[in-house]
Amino acid sequence: MPNTIVVGVDGSPASGAAVLWAARRAQRLGSDIQLVHSVPDAWGPACGQPSGAAADSAARVLEIERDRITALLPISTIHLAVREGEPAVVLGALSRNASMVVVGRDRPADARGEGFGAVGLQIVAASECTVAIIPDTPTVGVGVVVGVDGSPEAERALRVAAGEAESSGQSLTIVLAEAQAPRQGRKPQDAPVTHGAAAGGDQILATAVAAVAARHPRLEVHRLLDRLHGPAQALALAAEGAGLLVVGSRGREGVKRMRPGAIGSVVFARIACPMLVTTGSAGIR
Repeated sequence: MPNTIVVGVDGSPASGAAVLWAARRAQRLGSDIQLVHSVPDAWGPACGQPSGAAADSAARVLEIERDRITALLPISTIHLAVREGEPAVVLGALSRNASMVVVGRDRPADARGEGFGAVGLQIVAASECTVAIIPDTPTVGVGVVVGVDGSPEAERALRVAAGEAESSGQSLTIVLAEAQAPRQGRKPQDAPVTHGAAAGGDQILATAVAAVAARHPRLEVHRLLDRLHGPAQALALAAEGAGLLVVGSRGREGVKRMRPGAIGSVVFARIACPMLVTTGSAGIR
């Protein structure tokens, strides 16, 4: 089902927000939805069909979500699936024939910065298509923001972001962070953001803007060069008030090496709007 949006469901508030976000997207694009509840296997990461009380409970959660979105939005087809296995394994397998995988954002990190985003990062690492990460209370913002750095992964993210902006009738903001780490002692709202002033950053941004203009000549495009912050904080600042953030994953191995302090975890923890993480190969099909 290549035009199907796969949604991971677990009954949490973030999961409910993910289902609603996916349903609205499916309605706009004319896509089908597959709601999936994974039941972990104590003996290993299987992907079969579970049975028993756990499976019945999972099926009921899916039915509740199906009835909820059906009452709100007219969607052509909603598939329900209960699978045995860890969420990342189950959703990774289903991503091979999906247009997108949508999940709710993980809980925040603890006081030591540990424990955040384990499932979310695993799903990004396992997925063969773009993953949407939805917070439990997503902000109602306007505009699409994308981070670039001149890498092939960022170029893929830029293409996806431009397509999202044009299809939704919103503007696109292209962000480049030159600082390697956040500067201490300054409030985020005081951070100056320049518009393509430095040579290296200006060239990358100019190239990105030109690439978007060639494919989407009518799209409103803005560019921001942040000299104070590292990529994660720069994107978090730029995404305040936005409707969507798009970032590029550096592939499965790159995601697996992410630590709580690395860009992936920091971005997941601070972004209040929905976020798309494009894969290193497939992107949105």
